[in-house]
Amino acid sequence: MNKPNRLRPPVDHRVGIRSYPDMEPGSIADKMPYVDYGTELVDPRRYRDPAEATREWDKLWTKVWTLAGFSSDIPAPGDWFKYDLGHESFVVVRGDDMVIRAFYNVCPHRGNQIVRSDFGSANSCLQCSFHGWSFNIDGSLASIKEPETFRTEALAQATGLTPVRCETWSGFIFINMDNDAGPLLDFLGVLPEHLDRFRIEKMRVLEDIVYLYDANWKTLQDAFLEFYHGDTVHPELASTMETYFCQYDLYPKGISRMILPYGYAPDKLDDPETVNEMLKMALRQYCGDPSDWPDLKGYEYKTAIVAAKRRLSQTAGWHHFAGLSDDQIVDDWNYAIFPNVTLNIMGESCLVQSFRPDPNDPAKSIWRSVMLNLPSADPAFKPIVLSSMGQNVFGPDGWDGTARPPILYAKTPAETGFILAQDCELIPPVQAGMRSRAFKGYNLSEQEIRIRHFLAELDRYLDA
Repeated sequence: MNKPNRLRPPVDHRVGIRSYPDMEPGSIADKMPYVDYGTELVDPRRYRDPAEATREWDKLWTKVWTLAGFSSDIPAPGDWFKYDLGHESFVVVRGDDMVIRAFYNVCPHRGNQIVRSDFGSANSCLQCSFHGWSFNIDGSLASIKEPETFRTEALAQATGLTPVRCETWSGFIFINMDNDAGPLLDFLGVLPEHLDRFRIEKMRVLEDIVYLYDANWKTLQDAFLEFYHGDTVHPELASTMETYFCQYDLYPKGISRMILPYGYAPDKLDDPETVNEMLKMALRQYCGDPSDWPDLKGYEYKTAIVAAKRRLSQTAGWHHFAGLSDDQIVDDWNYAIFPNVTLNIMGESCLVQSFRPDPNDPAKSIWRSVMLNLPSADPAFKPIVLSSMGQNVFGPDGWDGTARPPILYAKTPAETGFILAQDCELIPPVQAGMRSRAFKGYNLSEQEIRIRHFLAELDRYLDA
């Protein structure tokens, strides 16, 4: 626990900041060794040049595993969802054998997209709405309308849907357009070891929001790879969440992590001893009563929230919490999956954000925020919506995860959630500023080291 310390010593960048100074060496919470990426300015052309977007499409997006969706969205045979990436579109479907497969969302007859809505279910086949060709849910060609009008040679060229590689992990479904790429689990590096204990596959979608940003996908993602901006952009969070003693860890394969301690009054506050109203609100969110802990100081309040969440886990049916540390069930463990996904994991919830390039404009991107929560057997608990964290925003009464909400295509920042709207307002001006002749490039602190790590892995693909 970090007690108030007004006179901070200089930070040795080779050592960095540890969220848990007393953590056992070698544990998954331990700080990773420092990686020196230098101090050069990051060229702003990376974020605005159409030629860069073309290189990224040819050498990155068509070569890597990207998150397409969630297996809980297609629980029954014939269930499918659509996933768009750049100018490509895919349909992901569960077969009669319960195997999940993915196909390019294009009819081999004349190129019509087979599905156009976000989700659906096919009883026995997927049918092209233009000329009526139909395809079995395993992708094979089922029927051609009026085949007698085709010459024999033309019929011989008729095919089913074109498959694309598809693999799953922890309830996440990934696709890869490169048939020669390695398996998904190799690509994910340390993530299964670190995250399988959270049982993310048991979580269900509570909220799903898509918003078109006026910013390059990397400009957008960079904002979520650091919390250097935390107290200036999100002052509401800064009264209950650490913005300085945050641990940044770099792993192979472009994976990175930051740990954001939560549930106590950080020393940046004028009065970290007093239990502020945001802390009391946080405790009540987990069915705790502030009057049960009258003697705790603000900087000690995480003790109460840990106790409340552990007690709640017993009535909610979250029995795997017994295998999680106190820090894992309360703090925000934020992981980045290369190239374009971040996960904010806080015990019973996981905010999944993805950042996709606009197919036509490198100064725009497609942001998706999916709130995953563990269903609770305790009716007194309402699931918390992290996009509006600390604002008493909850899921509906009696939420059990069975009713999947539709995707909300937000038109305004306010629709993205109270906290995320703050980012939504501020990131487009960053993109606009990078067009100025006065701007020479990112000048990054060591709190922004995850950005350099991400760009280094990106360069590994672009330079191949």
